[in-house]
Amino acid sequence: MARILGTVLKTVCVLAILGACASPVEPPLMRASASAEAETLKLRVDDIPPGRQILALVLVDPQGGETPARDREVVTRQTGSGGAAGPGIGVGATGGSSSGIRPYISLGYLFRGSREERRSQYLTAEIPVAEPERYRSGYRDWRIEVRYRDPEGRDGLLTLAAPPL
Repeated sequence: MARILGTVLKTVCVLAILGACASPVEPPLMRASASAEAETLKLRVDDIPPGRQILALVLVDPQGGETPARDREVVTRQTGSGGAAGPGIGVGATGGSSSGIRPYISLGYLFRGSREERRSQYLTAEIPVAEPERYRSGYRDWRIEVRYRDPEGRDGLLTLAAPPL
């Protein structure tokens, strides 16, 4: 009985290891969120894959009219580590079409070493609500669209519900 149980346990372990090795790590899916503040919608698009271009962020009313986003700002962070534990340095930049580009440097201490590099990018923007009363009375019929283009040239669309004002 112990011999059969040992064989089954070994088989399960081997299958688990093979399954872990066979499945490639997928990048996180791009996510978008919106909130309302005064008469403005605040947007944030997280986990933008490298090479993906955000073409437009628009508020679409029930009749199909569009209000484009303004004050777009893209933030890119790249961190890497390698070798043994010790002090580390990070370099990056934030900025957008209206705010300019602001470089930054961060210092830290690495408690354990690894050879890993991570890059993350997110975008923030605002959409003014031109007709706040009309929006408030039927915001459930409105939507926000994030239009993008992948590095391969394929266009995509991410749609989210408009938040209450």
